Amino acid sequence: MPEKAEDFVRQGIEFHEIGEISKATQYFRSAAEMGDPVGMLMYGLSVRHGWGCKANRQLAFQYLQKSAEHAVGDLKSRDSFASKAAKGELVLAIYELGICFRHGWGAEKNKKTAAYYFEIAANLGDPDAQNDLAWCYYHGVGVKKDMYKSAKYYRLAAAQGMSTMGNSWIWKDKYGGPTSPTTPDKGHYHQHTLAALG
Repeated sequence: MPEKAEDFVRQGIEFHEIGEISKATQYFRSAAEMGDPVGMLMYGLSVRHGWGCKANRQLAFQYLQKSAEHAVGDLKSRDSFASKAAKGELVLAIYELGICFRHGWGAEKNKKTAAYYFEIAANLGDPDAQNDLAWCYYHGVGVKKDMYKSAKYYRLAAAQGMSTMGNSWIWKDKYGGPTSPTTPDKGHYHQHTLAALG
């Protein structure tokens, strides 16, 4: 039986990977209740999607918010993260909080607040957040429409292997890009939720 919160998280991931979703969620819940920010993230995602438990978007939002608050607090205090993977997961918590506000999952729908969280996560290097923020700037959703900023964030995501079809315009000089796209660094794919700690 695990003793430390991060061991509960690891065990939960192992159960999730072999399809024992209910057990995984129980382990994530234990880690979350011990105050582990990554456990809060994983339990929040589990509850939001109903992975091995009854879906509850309000409860999910609460855990995702707590996880994101830890991430922001850790980043402001410049404390060292337990590992690079844990840092990625905490940045993911900030991004997922934006998703909650975008869709109104557990919180009142607020496009401006969604874009705010996407921007924090995007500036911390999350390629999904970079793509979503670029989309927000492109369409003027939650932020003032800004093609230059849209191109900037689409390029950042593309540099991590997250290119979007039909986005060749982002490489034009008038949007701050080089005249031709650079080859994305294939070694920097975003390691999502479970893969990052596995």
